[in-house]
Amino acid sequence: MFDELETLVTSLIDQIPIGIVVLDRDFRLRFINERHARNNKLSKSDQLGKRLVEYLPHAAPIIEPKLQFVLDHGIPLLNQEIISKQTLIDGSTLHRIASYYPWKNNKQETIGIIGIIEDSKCDPVTQKLLEESQYRLLRVLDNLFTFVGVLELDGTLTSANRAPLEAGGLTLEDVVGKKVWETYWFAHSKASQEQFQKDIEACLDGTIIRRDIQVQMAGGTLMWLDFMLAPLRDAEGRITHLIPSATDITQRHQSEEALQKSEELFRSIILSSDDAIITKTLRGEITAWNPAATRLLGYAEQDMIGTNIAKIFPPHRLHEEEELMTKIARGEHVPPFDTTRLRNDGSEVEVSVTISPLRDQEGQVIGACKLARDISVPNRQKRQLTQAVEDKTALLHEVHHRVKNNLQIVASLLNMQARKANPEVATAFAECQTRVRAMALVHQLLYESENMAEIDLGLYLSQLATLSRASYDDVRSQISIEFVPPLLPIKIDVQRAIPCGLIVSELILNAYKHAFQDGKPGHITVSLQNLGNTRFQLSVSDDGIGLPHNFSWQSRSGLGTQLVPMFAKQIHARFQHSSSAHGSRFFFDVPLQIEEHHYAQ
Repeated sequence: MFDELETLVTSLIDQIPIGIVVLDRDFRLRFINERHARNNKLSKSDQLGKRLVEYLPHAAPIIEPKLQFVLDHGIPLLNQEIISKQTLIDGSTLHRIASYYPWKNNKQETIGIIGIIEDSKCDPVTQKLLEESQYRLLRVLDNLFTFVGVLELDGTLTSANRAPLEAGGLTLEDVVGKKVWETYWFAHSKASQEQFQKDIEACLDGTIIRRDIQVQMAGGTLMWLDFMLAPLRDAEGRITHLIPSATDITQRHQSEEALQKSEELFRSIILSSDDAIITKTLRGEITAWNPAATRLLGYAEQDMIGTNIAKIFPPHRLHEEEELMTKIARGEHVPPFDTTRLRNDGSEVEVSVTISPLRDQEGQVIGACKLARDISVPNRQKRQLTQAVEDKTALLHEVHHRVKNNLQIVASLLNMQARKANPEVATAFAECQTRVRAMALVHQLLYESENMAEIDLGLYLSQLATLSRASYDDVRSQISIEFVPPLLPIKIDVQRAIPCGLIVSELILNAYKHAFQDGKPGHITVSLQNLGNTRFQLSVSDDGIGLPHNFSWQSRSGLGTQLVPMFAKQIHARFQHSSSAHGSRFFFDVPLQIEEHHYAQ
């Protein structure tokens, strides 16, 4: 009876217009009804016991991933569309809608798959319209720059448009039938492959995945994609496929990375800066406060962000902020300035402030950036240095004043002694007195000057000539002295000014004594000339009788011939002389600057 019932059930299954198959875990056919055997154009005996790839080689690459999904997950796949590329005898294409169910034993272990397949044959006209529709859709997808594909529920890639294929240097045959994470695009990163599998599992639960991913393209280059994985549902809301899509954002990603690095560098500069950096809106609300600002003013960053900047202004400085922000809002340049700001402890600190406008992308001023540097220590040191210089200057003035007075006392003593001495000794005293007065005049000029390091040589020699004229009026009243100044002022230090003065004094004295005989009138000229930027010329001339024919600096005939070469050597001067019946001339070529080691000599 049971045999007859089994025969009846088998007969009914064979007659129903739906294909029914049972396959084991190796995809080997264990049962097939008559209807489906005919649809495959094979007899039952030619199919039973064989693996799917053996009796349906063209459809196996499409069907096997679906069967494997059912085996792996133990859940059915319903209404899966299967289109074979093989053309049937009547000119139609095999088009089937299949549902696959897990075949389980008593322990609920999946031991195979039960398939229910509906055959849907299209007549040639309908088939052609369908193919044209599909062709147009593929043309649209192929002309998109966006990457689009179709996945089975197990992640097997069944289709992809041209864009990702060309970018990867691939053909459709290189990727169809593979798990998408096993394709060339993801071969560079195991982490990316594992993440894609997780994305598929999440998408099977209905979640739409969107994130930035990095894939491998032609030549091994890496491309950043704005990637989305979304489920595709049928009319009943069941997920039938998964649709991956992506857009190339490599350039944007590189720009974002560059911007991020720039921001990190900028932040690093702000954090490591020794200057306080504070940004604020046009209304005065603080938007940034670096650690240096905390060290300078004592306020913590979290206490200052959002606070009005007037908090750090002393009351008498609030007007500064209004004036500055009016200029900044107009986009005007504000030069750096020194001011004071208020510390957390209520004390004021001296700061040097630089302020710049902050602009948005349209160039509109939206705020200001302030840099403040503590200058209280440098200012204190500057004040101390200024006071020290003033003290030393006063001391030097006093020193020069006392030296001048002492030299004048010496000159007076020499004058007193000369009155009591015989004429020859009195003359010697007078000459010494002249030399002392020449030295005293230098100290007088330094005492009267604000610059204690150097004097105006022209002014000195001019006053020295006047002093010499006054000294010799009672001896040679008919002799005049003229000073010819340089075109540009000549400044020299006191160490060379005194030898220059003594040279001039000695030569004037010699001219008074020897150039003019029997009280005849005469003229002495002292001249100072610029010789470029590094040297000057000093000369003393007269219109007297000239030098003796046997005159020589080495003769040691008088004190003057000994002193003048000595003083010239001290100032590193090259000196010459000339003489005729119309007078004599002495001139000295002198460097403006002398190196320090020369002084040591």
